[in-house]
Amino acid sequence: MIVILLALATLITQGIPVLPNQGGTVTGILRTSSGTPAAGVRVSALARPEATKDLSTSAALASLAETDASGRYRLENIPPGRYYIVAGNIDVPTFYPGSLTANEGIVILISPGVVVPDIDFALNGVSASRAVSSGAQGRPTWIIPIQARIDGGGRLPIFAEGFFPILRFTRTGATPIVAGLGSANVSVPDTEYRVNVENLPDGYSLKSLTFGSTDLRINPLKLDPNTSAVSNFAAILPVTQVLSVVLDHPLAPERKGVRVSGRIRGDPNRSIYISGSPGSVYTDGTFEFLGVLPGRYTVVTLDNPGRERSVGASIVVGNREVQGLELEETSIAPLAAGRPAQPGFSENVDSSARLPLATIRGRVVDRITGGGFDAGRVVVNGDHALTFSLEAEGRFEIPRLLPGSYLLEITAYGVGTVSRTVLLDDKDENLDFSIE
Repeated sequence: MIVILLALATLITQGIPVLPNQGGTVTGILRTSSGTPAAGVRVSALARPEATKDLSTSAALASLAETDASGRYRLENIPPGRYYIVAGNIDVPTFYPGSLTANEGIVILISPGVVVPDIDFALNGVSASRAVSSGAQGRPTWIIPIQARIDGGGRLPIFAEGFFPILRFTRTGATPIVAGLGSANVSVPDTEYRVNVENLPDGYSLKSLTFGSTDLRINPLKLDPNTSAVSNFAAILPVTQVLSVVLDHPLAPERKGVRVSGRIRGDPNRSIYISGSPGSVYTDGTFEFLGVLPGRYTVVTLDNPGRERSVGASIVVGNREVQGLELEETSIAPLAAGRPAQPGFSENVDSSARLPLATIRGRVVDRITGGGFDAGRVVVNGDHALTFSLEAEGRFEIPRLLPGSYLLEITAYGVGTVSRTVLLDDKDENLDFSIE
């Protein structure tokens, strides 16, 4: 795949034919893994083949740009089609929204003359720090296994109190590399790092941090720089020693209210909120909220990995613990992590209730003639990776929505765009839109 991608880079200078005003545009901001602007980094649109396994033989780069000092980029004249947005070095690119593998990348649909804004993502440290060009010798990447646990047993948090606990690998003059505590391993392109554990929730403390017999709290992590596996391109080298993280966790104080808990199906590496207040997610896929008072709440996951959508539930909480709460896949999460909590129910309410997800249905018509537009799209909350098409008579439907606020941007191709914010409750909404 490396050889193919390097060869494809030359196609940029030749260009892919596209008629005037028929190409699309993608804009966004690229940041480093530490959140600072990634300046002077190559960003491109990579055509998505029918199957990701065909990337090595059939993919082509359709546009190329470089980020400015603020990390901003603009890809122009992209032929209509489906594309990955990739950044960094060609041999190991970062796929939007931040993965090193195409399977976890989100495909962007490019339509004629349409600008797709706000495709913002962070550059993986491996993509940022490796420099491989045709004919040049590559640098190896070391794969370090990670084992994190709670001393004496217990669930390991991968999200709590609004933050993801992480391991941060830093060295002078290089972009920091970050790995979640629940990661099985981490890839690093250099041989020496300072390692820190950050964002531990209250009540947790670092008991030990070791690499083999080395105490990383006082010593740097050092890897063997000698290898015979490096050829004209980068080698991936497994490390036999384990980076071990052991945490202490005292008993949590008692809180007024009840506990709401359940399990996330699929990848648990995501954040979770109950009506805007963060909960905890653990490596075993379970989640919980403590001290929940009686009332109506929206539970929703954000920061979802790869192509996975938010999952959530709309619930009424009484005075008993809610166990085994099952979360449903939603079309898209509401703005501001869902509807604000609505407390005030009597503490004598003995049971909890689950409310159904709602649907927004609409029709887009000509303001003068009243006829429906059947060529267009609906973008919800600015997420251009997930769009809904206008069907016959200008109708559209957005199912499986939690209570909360949604921004609808509706475009009738060749006519115009109209936007509206919809505050959704537990019932379906039927709306009419007109464009002149």
